[in-house]
Amino acid sequence: MRLNRNTIKRGTVWQKVILGVSLLMVGIDSGAHAIEGSPTLNLPSDPISFQKGSGSNIASTYCLICHSAEYIYTQPPHPQMRWTEIIKKMKHTFGCPIPDEQIPPLAQYLFSQNNVQPAPFAKKFATLSEGSNDQTGNTDKGKVVYESYCVNCHGHSGKGDGPIGKSIVPPAADLTAVGKKSDTTLLKTIRNGKPGTAMPSWKNDLAPKEISDVLTYIRSLSGQHQHGS
Repeated sequence: MRLNRNTIKRGTVWQKVILGVSLLMVGIDSGAHAIEGSPTLNLPSDPISFQKGSGSNIASTYCLICHSAEYIYTQPPHPQMRWTEIIKKMKHTFGCPIPDEQIPPLAQYLFSQNNVQPAPFAKKFATLSEGSNDQTGNTDKGKVVYESYCVNCHGHSGKGDGPIGKSIVPPAADLTAVGKKSDTTLLKTIRNGKPGTAMPSWKNDLAPKEISDVLTYIRSLSGQHQHGS
């Protein structure tokens, strides 16, 4: 597979490692001409998300480990059997932690997306400014968001013990220990990601209300309530 800045646009540390190695191997200038310490690759956020439908949560949980949603939507319209083969290759060759029982529904979902051309969601996510702080999060709705997007790294308990949480460098954060951090700080991290870690930006994947909801749920993991800056 050919890798460049246009085919892979957002993701976790695995994506950054793959892209970084590829850029170095083919001699592409990544902005770090001299090797002094560790070069940093700043990847833009994915402008689109997986469209709603049965299996979309599985796609968001496992495909986004290495690929952007935009990358998936630029693939040829594969038959469902071919999608199954591709998913199995991702699992057995590249280490995707998807359970076997979730491969058929994911293949069916990806097949259903063959002819879908989602539009960028920029307008949807432009309603909340970086400095604003929505205090109206819903814990139950936040749990749904968390289990769809966060559990792979942070784990069901929030302690950073998800399927890949301890294997990334640095390890995924323990969300039960964020009591001293303000809502403003946490909201900024969720929206923009955290440089130097596998924490990506979610502002192009989650609506402002979903970000507030997931923050409220994160607070509940340690029995906390949202608090101001």
